[in-house]
Amino acid sequence: MYQQITIVGNLGKDPEMRYTTRRFRSPRLALAVTRNWTNHEGERQEKTIWFRVVAWRKLAETASQYLTKGSKVLVVGQVEEPTTFTDREGKVRASSK
Repeated sequence: MYQQITIVGNLGKDPEMRYTTRRFRSPRLALAVTRNWTNHEGERQEKTIWFRVVAWRKLAETASQYLTKGSKVLVVGQVEEPTTFTDREGKVRASSK
């Protein structure tokens, strides 16, 4: 099954470049998407969701060359199935890679 997602947000930090065992460049991007709205009482609300994004090959090179913290980024990609883990407080959490 293939799931596609489109995200528009800002980088929370500079791309973190990593290399695979085959020496492919693979930057990891921390992308923040912030939603603003007004609740029923007229108060402004804000919620930020963080996405971890990985790019490969030529796109990886371009991302690491041109993107920096704060850059506005549009990502169209595939969603991987989330994995579950237990955090330090013993709460079960889920995370997509």
